[in-house]
Amino acid sequence: MRAARAARHLGPAAPRGARRLERHLALLRAFWSANLAEELQYRGNLIANLLGVVFWMGTAVLTAALFFRQAPALGGWSFWEVVALLGVFNTVGGVVEAVVRPNVGRIEQYVRRGTLDLILAKPVDPQFHMSFRRVEAWRSADVLLGLGLTSFALVQLERAPSALELAAFALTLASAVTIVYAIWLTLLTFTFWWVSVDNLEVLFDAVYEAARFPVSVYPGPLRFVFVYLLPIAWITTVPAASLIGRTSPATALLAAGVATAALVLTRRLWWAGLRRYTSAGG
Repeated sequence: MRAARAARHLGPAAPRGARRLERHLALLRAFWSANLAEELQYRGNLIANLLGVVFWMGTAVLTAALFFRQAPALGGWSFWEVVALLGVFNTVGGVVEAVVRPNVGRIEQYVRRGTLDLILAKPVDPQFHMSFRRVEAWRSADVLLGLGLTSFALVQLERAPSALELAAFALTLASAVTIVYAIWLTLLTFTFWWVSVDNLEVLFDAVYEAARFPVSVYPGPLRFVFVYLLPIAWITTVPAASLIGRTSPATALLAAGVATAALVLTRRLWWAGLRRYTSAGG
């Protein structure tokens, strides 16, 4: 009956893409509702994570303050501009820890144990299933506190972003999350060729830490790498810059283009990896 009502709602001429989108959104709601019910049984995780995030953010801001006692700027950025960037870094990191790592991080395990066979047998896109099956809702504290820190920094800067700048920030932030997801999925997709990619995960975590600073602090060659080869600059520097007025709103469209290109390339690599997969039985 539900399927029939949904079909009538979409109409007889509804494109296949619209029906697929509705089906995937329904699955996403089912996935996350089940996970949320499970997470609510362990409210202590939320409190512990909240305290941990507050401690980390306080330490990061204190470290920045100590640096600014010795220098007036960091890569041309003032103290509160850097604090705004740290808030963006924490926000993106919260999404990564809540959704990306719990899902994409399991791909190697699925391939090595043959669990991927069960996922491939389901009537749903396997990449979608493996990317959004789980959510650690208590990590939402990272996102909220990160946005709170960025907002506080804007107050200290006495800056009220325009509606266009807020829209640009939202687009660049969504692009940042997409880029991180694409990088993570790319690294884990190499499991289909190398089986073990633990070292690549560690390498990414190390490189990702570079995003906590404005890309302008790095020397020219390294800055080129972080902008064009490993798009670290697009993860925090660009969203923060769009919010504090250091870049034009048009940059948001470029960020969306980078995220789209990363997603398309990752998708192609994913299907190439699946073609190499021989299942648990060899």
